[in-house]
Amino acid sequence: MLSKKCDDALATPLSHSAFSSSSVFTTGYAPEYAKLNRRGGAGGWSPLDTDHYPWLQVDLGSRKQVTAIATQGRYSSSDWTTRYRLLYSDTGRNWKPYHQDGNIWVTSALSFR
Repeated sequence: MLSKKCDDALATPLSHSAFSSSSVFTTGYAPEYAKLNRRGGAGGWSPLDTDHYPWLQVDLGSRKQVTAIATQGRYSSSDWTTRYRLLYSDTGRNWKPYHQDGNIWVTSALSFR
């Protein structure tokens, strides 16, 4: 049996409506600007400063096997994510944390200036 290499970007071809968030700083920071290597709007998604539990949701349209997640800072800025938690859902209502080796997976992204 041949193994298929899976390295296609899942979010890149998605429409703007596939992205939603807990809040938006201004329209130039809308969730659809969260795609990698995009320079539209203000160069990335940003929540309101008062949003103490910000979240970004991406609807992949159907079940997918996610093998990697990439983050980057906002284009032309020193803003970036340093920590995030991954949750998933088939329904958009019942969210489950992603577990790895029996533990809830929380990652710290590398930050460079």
